[in-house]
Amino acid sequence: MSYWIRIILVFLMAVLASCADRETGQAGSTVSRSFEPGALLVPDKGVRKVRGQVLYMPVYSNIPFQKEKDYDLSAFLAIHNTDLKHRIKITKVTLFNTNGKVVKQFLSGDHLLEPLATAIYSISQKEQSGAGANFIVEWTAENLVTEPLVESIMKDLSGNLGISFLSVGKVIREIQ
Repeated sequence: MSYWIRIILVFLMAVLASCADRETGQAGSTVSRSFEPGALLVPDKGVRKVRGQVLYMPVYSNIPFQKEKDYDLSAFLAIHNTDLKHRIKITKVTLFNTNGKVVKQFLSGDHLLEPLATAIYSISQKEQSGAGANFIVEWTAENLVTEPLVESIMKDLSGNLGISFLSVGKVIREIQ
């Protein structure tokens, strides 16, 4: 047998062996469809909890690229309810342009977000709200809850060039 055929056979045997190991690992485990927060070993103590916040979220839908040209990005806002037991209510998601003018209101009513659920709000690449665009996000809860994780993700994956980055917000009002 030639040298290259042996190399290919060894490679294929390694790939097949690794696939068999993964299948065995998956077959031996049981996936549960429910989650019980009380089963966690780390106690629920010492974590800061709040009843609501207003967040300022930067979102860069257009970033300076060349002297007189901006690079257009699509973006989305992700609001993750990190509380294990209680839902939160998203009451406002408003997009502002670089000049502080309202571009879009994303909610016409309240949006209930169950424990560990995520809400996504998207901006198309054609949106021209500018490098200083931002969201104002307001949420409340009936109980004290862990703060949600709120991020904006900007991206362009077209052509041979790929760019993506994320931004975190700043709390500007809070209910404790």
